Formats: sequence, structure tokens, C-alpha cells
Amino acid sequence: MTALTTLDELKQQITLLASVEESEAPFISCYLNLEDDANSWRETLNSRALVLRRILKGDDLNDLEYALDKIETWLSSNLHPETKGVAIFVRGIFGGAFMLPMQFAAPLPNWIAIYPTPNIYHLVELKDNYNRYIVLLAMPDYARILEVNLGAATTAAWFNNAALDQHISSERVASEWSRSHYQINQSHRGDKFLHEKITVLKRLMSVGGHSHLILAGDPEISQQIRRALPKELAEKLVDVIPAAGRDKQADVIMATLSSFIKYEEQESQTIAERLIEELRNHNLAVVGTTNTLDALRWGEVDTLVMASNYQHDPGWSCTHCQAIGSEVPETAICPQCGHCGVRPVDIRETLLRLAGQHECPVEIVEQSDALMSLGGVGCLLRTRLDTQTNRQILTTAVAGL
Repeated sequence: MTALTTLDELKQQITLLASVEESEAPFISCYLNLEDDANSWRETLNSRALVLRRILKGDDLNDLEYALDKIETWLSSNLHPETKGVAIFVRGIFGGAFMLPMQFAAPLPNWIAIYPTPNIYHLVELKDNYNRYIVLLAMPDYARILEVNLGAATTAAWFNNAALDQHISSERVASEWSRSHYQINQSHRGDKFLHEKITVLKRLMSVGGHSHLILAGDPEISQQIRRALPKELAEKLVDVIPAAGRDKQADVIMATLSSFIKYEEQESQTIAERLIEELRNHNLAVVGTTNTLDALRWGEVDTLVMASNYQHDPGWSCTHCQAIGSEVPETAICPQCGHCGVRPVDIRETLLRLAGQHECPVEIVEQSDALMSLGGVGCLLRTRLDTQTNRQILTTAVAGL
């Protein structure tokens, strides 16, 4: 059994998958939802495999059988008890054998595709929606600091971090959080406890680079902690979640996760609004598929912003000169180099691959009519566009806003 994939690992894997070079062999991108039944994946896998076996021939079919065997073998012996979503990327031996499995405490859709390169949209969406945050869980007789990392909660990482000051050893942190030291009903000891824990929390969040905090547990204690938070932690506070001592920790974490996802969506809406504002006033944004594609290829993108329901007709790329276009390919002749190397490409995946190759942040936005009216995709830029270019974009994209 392997461990759940962490956020840092997911970031690295997205960059790796986005950089995989295309080959003649098909790449299997397999996403499975294991929320209800650990074996529910089998029906999805079998039904999709039946369709693909009818489509593929020769070496491609042999590669498919190789990939399916690898997937089933891995699933039969490596699933973690907390796994709710699995993503497995496999290419057979004819294209250069490749396999990268990941599993998460957060769900993924049932979705299996064959494409020349890995399909990474659902990984990008997972990273954007779940991310990671800190929970300070405080009850009348105990308290814990938890990191929620892509839906999975852990405490162990915080009590064995070499980057912390040496005097904050795992033994001291553990004892400080024990019942004997946790006497909120005694005001002088309670105040001391709060300040000590906030000091530890501040250091832990700084070391881990965390930017979001949720307080959970006894409402009275949570409010005491909230009032005592210094400004730098108060600014990172997402929500306060009430919980009783009889509540299971897993249920409390689920409540914080639901709150965090809502907060993340609000942040996404804010970034979409900022995109439009930058487009109107400061020349630090572009919108629309073609402009976004160009900006990503220039390497000037700060953040790619994409509506969750963004779709686009197939574009094209040239296998000879690597040119990319956002229009439906009419012939196999590349308009850039003149070679017969044009093939259709999935534009959404192409945008995400370019962002992944540059380790560019991606913001997936739910239900943004304004963003959809501008083509469903855009990006914030690092450098300003020239006035003429921006005037053309404004004329064609923002006139209807």
C-alpha cells in the first residue's frame, strides 16, 4: 500500500505530466472515483476498456492491454484505506513505457481517455479546489494542529519538523497540548495556554508556508483563540467551525473542508473580477483562447484563469515546428513552416500543459458569466501589453460588458 499524494507531490507531478513529449503510442489517462466502494472503479474501467478495444488496432491495442494490466495490478495492491480518488497515467512499451499513479483523500470523476499526451485538467482542478490549510482543533481537554492536505488530515508532520526551533521538540509540543496543561477554565493558565499555542501555530504556518487557517472545536474556546490571534494570523483565518467533544475528528475535518472549498471558490471569483479589471484599466491581462495561448507561449503569464465549463473546438499543432493554433485545422499543411505535420489538439489541455511547463498557477472558476462572455479563459500578465494590442483586445472582448 502506498501513501496518499500530497499537494507538493501533486504540483511536481503536474509539471512532469505537462512536460511529457508526445509519441505515436496512445497515453492512457485514468481517473477513478472510489468514494462509495473501493471496487466501484472496476465497472468504469471494464466498460471503457470494452469501447477502446473496439477502436484501437495493432500496436495501439497491445499498448492498451499493457496499460490496463498495469492499472488493475496497481489498484489491486496499492490502495490506501482513505483513498477517494485515483489518477493513473500509463503508456505502453511501444511509445516508451511510462506509469505514474496517484491517490487522494479527495474525490475525482470517473473519466478515462486516450490522447497523445497525459490529460491533466482534473489534477489541476483538484489542486485548485482542495489545496491545503491548517486547522486548530480546540476542545476543553485537548487541542491539536492539523494540516489538511488535498482532503487528508495529519498531525505527525507538525511534531517532527526540523526547521522549527530546537526547543519546540515533539515531546514538548505533545505535552503542552495534553489535558494537564489545558485548563481554559483557569483564566491565568488559559491565557498563557492561548498565547503559547498561537506562538507555536504562527511558527508552524510560517515553516509550512501556509496561507489559510480554520479554527474548529468548542465555540467558546475558538472565540477566545480568534480574539487572541495576531494580525498576520487573523488575516489568514477562513472560518470558525463549531464542534462538540463527541464529534469524530474525521467529521470535523469534513466540515472544515466544505467551508474551505466555498472560500476557495470566492477567491476564484475575486481573481476573475481582477482579470477583467486589469484588462480594462492596466493592460495586465488578456482574455480569449488565442490571446491566452499566445501569452502562455511568450512566457509572460502570472496566472491562468479558466472557467470550469470552458470548452473550445480542436486547435492544431505542428509536429515539425511545434507551432500551435486555436482554430480548427483545415489541412495537414502547417501555415508556419509549410510541412505536412499538422494534427488536431485539445485546446483546453494545450493551455494547461503550457501553464504546467512554466509552473504557472491556474485558477478554475465556477459559474462566471463575465468570464464566459470573454471566451471562458484569460490570464493575468507579469508585464504590460503595448497600448495598441490591448486596445484591440478591449474592442473585441470587453465591449459587451
